Amino acid sequence: MVDSPSTPYAPTCHPGTREAVAGDIMAWARDPMAAQILWLSGPAGGGKSCIQRKIVQLLTDEGFHISCFFFSIRESETSNESRFIATLAAQLAEHVPGLKWYIEKAIKMDHRIFTRSLDSQVEGLIFKPLQALEDWTPNRLKGLFKRAFMAYQDDPRTWTRANIIVIDGLDECVDEEEQAHILHLVCVLANHSRFPFRFVITSRPELTIRTEFSTSPLSTLTRIVQLEAYEADEDIRRFLKAEFSRLKSNHPASKSIPADWPSTEDEDGLVAKASGQFVYVSVVMKHLTNRRLLSPMFELQHILGHRPSESDARPNPFSELDELFNRILRRPNVEISVLKPILHAIIHDTHKYFSSLADIDTLFDLAPNTAALTLVDLHSLVNVEPSRGSVRLHHQSLEDFLTSHSRAGDLYESSDVTHKRLTLAYYQLGLRHPTRDTYDWEYVNFVICHALSVTNWSLFEAEFAMHAIPSFIEEWFIRTSACGGLRGMSSNKSFCEALFHYSCQYHFVHVR
Repeated sequence: MVDSPSTPYAPTCHPGTREAVAGDIMAWARDPMAAQILWLSGPAGGGKSCIQRKIVQLLTDEGFHISCFFFSIRESETSNESRFIATLAAQLAEHVPGLKWYIEKAIKMDHRIFTRSLDSQVEGLIFKPLQALEDWTPNRLKGLFKRAFMAYQDDPRTWTRANIIVIDGLDECVDEEEQAHILHLVCVLANHSRFPFRFVITSRPELTIRTEFSTSPLSTLTRIVQLEAYEADEDIRRFLKAEFSRLKSNHPASKSIPADWPSTEDEDGLVAKASGQFVYVSVVMKHLTNRRLLSPMFELQHILGHRPSESDARPNPFSELDELFNRILRRPNVEISVLKPILHAIIHDTHKYFSSLADIDTLFDLAPNTAALTLVDLHSLVNVEPSRGSVRLHHQSLEDFLTSHSRAGDLYESSDVTHKRLTLAYYQLGLRHPTRDTYDWEYVNFVICHALSVTNWSLFEAEFAMHAIPSFIEEWFIRTSACGGLRGMSSNKSFCEALFHYSCQYHFVHVR
């Protein structure tokens, strides 16, 4: 319900933001011939719940009857499916004239109805009361009831029974089997001839939910709206300007805050780190508006630096964001030893060597589909392009989290460790797969660049970097020449060393 205990964790959209996606959803709602179900999918922290609440308000203002269920992992009553059908039935009883009497009658006739399966509750609390109401309704009104969504007139307020059921945060139902069951029930309801209501569902694109929506019959009933398809940077900037203006007016230190603070560069930095996700800037502004902060200006620079020393005793301004990341990354059965190198390899893949998840498997000599299976439940944080399998992080702030030992714990890995691992992995890949494609110049340059990015080679590792890599380049020349790729060029050790040193020079001048 909109005013239930499950909703305080879903703040509203800032005025003037999210207009494009809200407009598209409202257009769907106004179209009586549109799909029965709309699924708003988006990354963690993208503002889906805010948008859902905005939609509820817009629909209510236009005269729609809205029934809601907001899942929340923070509330035991709304982190599972047990109260889902009972809550919807109670709200439908308020919106459909005459239905309440039949639902109450069903409860009196079966005192154990709320302990029965949800499928039985759908039948006993929704379908049978609706059928009884229709049977009682005079014949001249029956057609009107069945054609509730077809009764569109110029003013949406004159729709008859223009009802929409809003389900928010389905991914926060903790049991994946229950998530699938809820979607099964939604499909049953949407397909039933006596159920003239439609659904708006929001969730992260988790595996179980993605699978259900891609499978018939649910797929044929659903319109999918992907939040990441909408540009959010200007909305985030508008939110920041309003919040900074409020801070400068209300903070106890307001007299010491310059009128031109924050700078455009500071705003740009926050927008960039947000990566289109409102959760980052919401957490930042919640921290900066803390009235106990002596200097919001100093704190902002601390935040934008994002690299506080591990000995910094100040409270972590991103504790809420870290809680979200940890909840998603540390799911049951996740192998941290496999996940960690994959995530850090993605972070440091500045040369975009990974064109697909299969490339990660190949690089680290993993079994086929290991990377895909490791990331399968992380699509709300990691963007995997379905057509190509290419991969990138949704959040720049996730990179900041993973590269801070105090925040990430055992998911942390220093850049030195990652660059060493990538250097060795690239080198060993070349030995395992001596093909012409593997031994192109870009590939060799990747090996060298990662080797040069390490700031703390041990003596043994330095020997490897200075001797194994030139030997590797020599081997590359020999094998490429055998493929006809060098067109007669010969290789020798001194030339390879010169090439290596040239690449070092190029790296320091053009890359660092």
